[in-house]
Amino acid sequence: MNQNFKGRFILAACISISLIACNGNEKKDEKAATTDSTKTENVEPVANNADMDAVKVAPDLYKILKDTLGIRIVEVSYKPGDSSAMHWHPDYAIITTEGGTATFYGKDGSKMESEMKTGMTLVKAGEFHSVKNTGKAVLKVVLVEVNRTGPVTMPDAALDATKVAPNLYKMLNDSLGIRVLSINYKPGQSSAMHAHPDAVLYVFDSATSEFTGKDGKKTVMKLEKGMTAFIPADTHSVKNTGKTTVKAILVEVNRAMK
Repeated sequence: MNQNFKGRFILAACISISLIACNGNEKKDEKAATTDSTKTENVEPVANNADMDAVKVAPDLYKILKDTLGIRIVEVSYKPGDSSAMHWHPDYAIITTEGGTATFYGKDGSKMESEMKTGMTLVKAGEFHSVKNTGKAVLKVVLVEVNRTGPVTMPDAALDATKVAPNLYKMLNDSLGIRVLSINYKPGQSSAMHAHPDAVLYVFDSATSEFTGKDGKKTVMKLEKGMTAFIPADTHSVKNTGKTTVKAILVEVNRAMK
């Protein structure tokens, strides 16, 4: 990987490393949208609901892990019986790391109970709700909140990781200019050169990977279980140089900064 990315990636990973467990659930997955390198679409301005920010309303349940370039990583943990007052999230992705049951209450009085399974992901539009853990297990999730209002620009199809290495990168969700990919590299597996926009990485299992930039420079990264990191846009190839399988989730943000 290039020298600039190398420094930014390592710094981001070090700052962002956090053991977290989380959980997300959805009745149905959203269908992946077609990748088109020339396609753009407008994004509705993000409403200013600072007073209803989940981190302010329920700071004992929502913790900021990283907040940069209009992308915020939030760790969420609800013990059985825990509940939050009505709060707001901008458009966001959910990464599930520990399962459980939660009931969501909408601003309109609606009520929905969700069986949240470990490993599930979801992309949701900005919304108000309150939440209660109505199960018997601790509920933990990671939220990737997107506060960018610039246009959506889809990545170059020729460098899209899901096209270059479809056996290693699987599309889980694609909506609102936010893509969620699962990453799975067995020991010794490698990918050809591909690109990612600004993204958030969550690691499920500890592993070791070697990243090679366009300039040929190589960097070995130790990926620790529970690690979260903000990763700036970059083009690289990857090889699993360790003895364990790389299992991770990558949330790509395809929205420009204004």
